[in-house]
Amino acid sequence: MGICCSSSEPGTSLPKYTQYRQLGSLEDQKGKIICLKELMNHNIITGDSEGEIKIWNLENKSCIKTIELSGKIFCILEFEQDKLLIGGTTNNIDLYDINESPEKLIHKFEGHKYWVNDLVKCDENYFASSSNDGSIRIWDYKNKSFVHALNVDNRTQILCLIKLNDGRLCTGNLDSTIKIWDWKNNKCDKTFGNNNGVPKCLCQLNNGDILSGCDNIIIAWNREVVHYKLEGHSKAVRYICKINDNYIASASFDKTIKIWNLKNIKKQACEQTLFGHNDFVTGIILHSSGKLISCSNDKTIKIWG
Repeated sequence: MGICCSSSEPGTSLPKYTQYRQLGSLEDQKGKIICLKELMNHNIITGDSEGEIKIWNLENKSCIKTIELSGKIFCILEFEQDKLLIGGTTNNIDLYDINESPEKLIHKFEGHKYWVNDLVKCDENYFASSSNDGSIRIWDYKNKSFVHALNVDNRTQILCLIKLNDGRLCTGNLDSTIKIWDWKNNKCDKTFGNNNGVPKCLCQLNNGDILSGCDNIIIAWNREVVHYKLEGHSKAVRYICKINDNYIASASFDKTIKIWNLKNIKKQACEQTLFGHNDFVTGIILHSSGKLISCSNDKTIKIWG
């Protein structure tokens, strides 16, 4: 096994890193897998390019539920257990109760004019969505209503959205900027990152550094200044996953996953490259079991430990 994790909260434990190996592969997806999440009950869920959502049990490596929708599925958020918010090329955010058989559509959050590419829980009452229409919209989950749209300076596509440690939101944008948002007061607090490539994914470390995957390089930002760069991928970095305070994993369009030692940035930071996917690696998460789970356009999910 690669790591040992005692916490049940995804991504919050401090497992010890050793070398990873492939433990299994899940291969029953209709289309190219675009998004991957861990659910509150520790099953994993995937969404693909054909509108198919699958829920998987890692223990017996089986698919336990399939949901057929329309359009590409770009993002999934479980706001409360068994209630899924789903975004993609329909431009809406659909709320489903997956405890029902068949699953029940509860509500459609409508307002975006183009694809919804990310969903983030802001707090216990609100969530945020980002879109290729250049907007971030804040929604009241309980009352099923729109709250406000954040004022984006340039009508540029928003490629990725995360929640920061302090509760603010952070976006990576097609104009090469990274923006930090006070979503409660509807304002942009900071803009940085110009001329360092287009940030296609973001991740924040416990020390506050923000990591951005810009083309084939990972850039670490400390107080909006470049702290260091991690180079080694040959194509775009699609997703960055925090393993612990010292290690991260990155998924890339070069079909590989790389494990980086952040304590060794002045030497050879990449300690391991994982091979196994035959197409773009589109996502990677640290499961609460301590395993890394990756997904790909090759329609497979790989389990690493």
